[in-house]
Amino acid sequence: MHLRILTVFFLSPFALAIPYSNLNSQKPLQELTWDVYLSPALPVVTIPGQNYSFSQTAITLISGQNTAVLIDCPPTYTSTALLIDWLDQKLGSKTLTQIYITHGHGDHFFGLPILTAYYPGVQVIATPEVIAHALDQLLPGTAQPAEFWTAMFPSQLPAQTQTWTSLPENNTISLEGHSLHAIPVGFTDTYNSTILHVPDLDLVVAGDVVYGSYFQYLVESHTAERRAEWVKALRIVEDLRPKFVVPSHMQEWDGFGFEHMERTRAYLQAWGTEVGNGKGVSKDGLKGMIESAFPERKGDLILDLAAAAAVPENAKRNL
Repeated sequence: MHLRILTVFFLSPFALAIPYSNLNSQKPLQELTWDVYLSPALPVVTIPGQNYSFSQTAITLISGQNTAVLIDCPPTYTSTALLIDWLDQKLGSKTLTQIYITHGHGDHFFGLPILTAYYPGVQVIATPEVIAHALDQLLPGTAQPAEFWTAMFPSQLPAQTQTWTSLPENNTISLEGHSLHAIPVGFTDTYNSTILHVPDLDLVVAGDVVYGSYFQYLVESHTAERRAEWVKALRIVEDLRPKFVVPSHMQEWDGFGFEHMERTRAYLQAWGTEVGNGKGVSKDGLKGMIESAFPERKGDLILDLAAAAAVPENAKRNL
């Protein structure tokens, strides 16, 4: 029996606070800034004759005057190295102090060992539920990503040797006196999803709760009840009334507007309609209907997996 190498720490509500000299002074806080890096779509190994790729992913950097927090991380050696090149340009003399992971799908955190080696002392943080989900993405009793992932990305994923730190009970990160709120929103494209709300930037980093112009992952949300839970999660985001929303899977032209909530909801509704009306529909037939309804979207692999899960004769595959 091999033990997992990953380590989890639980901290008091104040343990994640980043030291900031002006907290008790009368001086105004320095403004935060934010930047988004679009990690390129990744070719995947599938069956012969298919030329699929894994969806492009938005990685967000929130910066203060001296320190910064990163939200999510790409999965492979190469994609994480490209992110590091971008981070070096953006950070300059600033210190990357924390990496927050929005949910437990491996495409949002498998590159962490590369980042933690490059940025000594950086802290990997998430809710306890997301950490537990992340552990489920590994082969039992090991630090190796599960076969679902290694089959698509052979020899491209590092062993998961990073240490995880659980957020305190108040789910708040302090960045130079500014509060970043991790908000659990329930089931979206997977269970125990979260968003990160930054009130001082009027910003929500939405993870997979909100999608841009990529097909939505509906393998785990293959029932009407699960999709209804996703719609409830969208309302949580809407109630925050952010000016800016970062969807995790987006194209370069998508932007960061509030309209992404309605677009994500419209996709869920259309999917439910097609599945509900498509008695005896084939997987390819369902894919064709969705492609016709949303011609601007990309991500054939995710659409293929979701359609397979929606058609009863096809086995479900979960990330």
